[in-house]
Amino acid sequence: MSYPPPQQPPYQPGPTPAPGQQPANDDQTWRMLLTYGAAVGSFISLGVLSALGPLIAFLARGKESPAIRAEAVAALNFFVPVSGVAVILFVLRMCLGVILLGADLGVLYNVVSLVLWLAQIAVWAGGVVFGILCGVKAGKGERYGFPFQLSLFK
Repeated sequence: MSYPPPQQPPYQPGPTPAPGQQPANDDQTWRMLLTYGAAVGSFISLGVLSALGPLIAFLARGKESPAIRAEAVAALNFFVPVSGVAVILFVLRMCLGVILLGADLGVLYNVVSLVLWLAQIAVWAGGVVFGILCGVKAGKGERYGFPFQLSLFK
């Protein structure tokens, strides 16, 4: 016994944006990706890679969308200094470790290392927290004002 094939309605594509345009929903997704990317980059690298997410969004979509460009520039102006401070703290910890342990100043090394680790953790936590806060605001379609921004990118 054979059954008739199921009847399916013909495919009707939805509305498409004009050439060169992306829907606004795509902008919101990219804004969330760039800010959550900053939080993830900060989380996995103690702050060193926190500028990677905004940089990728800036390079990929910055020329096509003014909203993405503005959000990426604001995020880069915050996360590039965070990355720079994280790198400096890392290098300081390594160099001072070699110098102080080589000079047999173990107690001083412990104190200096503790202070630098606490500073590194503060940078790490700041990158993660502000990346998540900005991502939540971007998910709601709002802009987030970072606590400080250096005017490195325009």
